[in-house]
Amino acid sequence: MSRNNLIKSIQKSANRLLNEGKEYSFGDGIKLIVKDPVPKGVDLSKVISLITNNIPAQCYTGLDNIYIGQYDVLKRREISALHYDNKIFIDNNQEKEIDFLDDLVHEIAHRFEDKYGEQLYEDGKITTEFLGKRNRLYDLLQQEGEKLNYFDFLNIEYDKEFDFFLYKKIGYDKIRAVAPTLFVRPYAATSLREYFATAFESYYLKGGHTIKKISPNVYEKIRDLESFSEFKPQ
Repeated sequence: MSRNNLIKSIQKSANRLLNEGKEYSFGDGIKLIVKDPVPKGVDLSKVISLITNNIPAQCYTGLDNIYIGQYDVLKRREISALHYDNKIFIDNNQEKEIDFLDDLVHEIAHRFEDKYGEQLYEDGKITTEFLGKRNRLYDLLQQEGEKLNYFDFLNIEYDKEFDFFLYKKIGYDKIRAVAPTLFVRPYAATSLREYFATAFESYYLKGGHTIKKISPNVYEKIRDLESFSEFKPQ
């Protein structure tokens, strides 16, 4: 066997072991633990590579571990990923690497928000930006004849019933149609935290230009935090 073929064989074997219940370390001692196998064809090493190449390590430094598999904490809430108790849990039944990547970056965003929440929200700029967009969405949906409760649109906290209302009763397709440039994606309208997390995802995975236009206050806050000395390479 040639040297190149041997390297490819070793890499293929490593990827198979990773995807079938092994561990992978990255960052400052963080372990990605695959409890239950992911679908055939999903290469988790690509996900790890994209995280380490695109997300500053300081955004996830200090996480305990990342777990992929079937977990009650996900099933009870009917979600595919969760940042909880300084750990990230991700459902293993997802079709593509991008699904795992999106979920992982989204939960890293929540971890980042927990760490830097005071700096993000103390001046009220992101909150004001979010509520302004919520008000605009309310007006646009009213013009479409939707029956709405205005107080739901003033609540910045996550509410499962309101999440269901936007997702199922109104529908994300309709939100995209009436407000195509109001949010990065419709789920961002769910709560202040989801507004920030979806913007964080777009900032690091799609480039800052989109967020600068759609969510300029989030863009500026992330840029400000990146200027802190702890974000700079040692």
